[in-house]
Amino acid sequence: MPPARSPLISHDLRTPITSIVGYVELALDDEVEPPLDQERRGFLEVVSRSSERLLRLVDDLLFIARLQAGRLVLDPTQLDLCTVAAQSVEEARPRAETKAVTLSFLGSGTVTVEADRGRIFQLLDNLISNAIKFTPGGGRIDVRVVPALDGALLEVSDTGIGLAPAELELVFDRFFRSSRTAAQQTPGTGLGLFIAKQVVEENNGSITVETSSRGTTFVISLPL
Repeated sequence: MPPARSPLISHDLRTPITSIVGYVELALDDEVEPPLDQERRGFLEVVSRSSERLLRLVDDLLFIARLQAGRLVLDPTQLDLCTVAAQSVEEARPRAETKAVTLSFLGSGTVTVEADRGRIFQLLDNLISNAIKFTPGGGRIDVRVVPALDGALLEVSDTGIGLAPAELELVFDRFFRSSRTAAQQTPGTGLGLFIAKQVVEENNGSITVETSSRGTTFVISLPL
């Protein structure tokens, strides 16, 4: 996409989807009269989930377009990583509870890093959403923040299906989807982890992945 057209296309893509999400939320409000019956509420909840998924996909594609065009702008500031991670966990908790997955934040105190606040939220949303998607009911996801000598470590671990050892070098490639994901016919574009890696590197950090029969852990190092 030509760089000059990116803002216009971004607006044209996001505005109608955001409008749909907003009006569906209003329609699902319990205080709206007359109240919805269960059948219509179920229909609207499907629309809500689908439009939110579409909005995330559009955001992902626009992120890649800006990155490729050299137009990705960051606003690094001093931020408390614990605060950002805890908020991300709270926002994702309803999605985890829908799958009967326990989602916890493990951290305390203040851990300061210099990074773009919005992009760190995007990073966490991608990693947590990915973990929820691939963790069966009854499993758990832990998000940890710990101080390090030259910055901070952010970890997102799950008890999900894990990765095959041969796939570890491919997991951050664009459009990569693991063989286990394909076998379970789990929906997805294969962009989430590619974008996570780009966000980390644009914020001067690094990301690695560890996997075993007990699940997967992503470890992110961010500078002071």
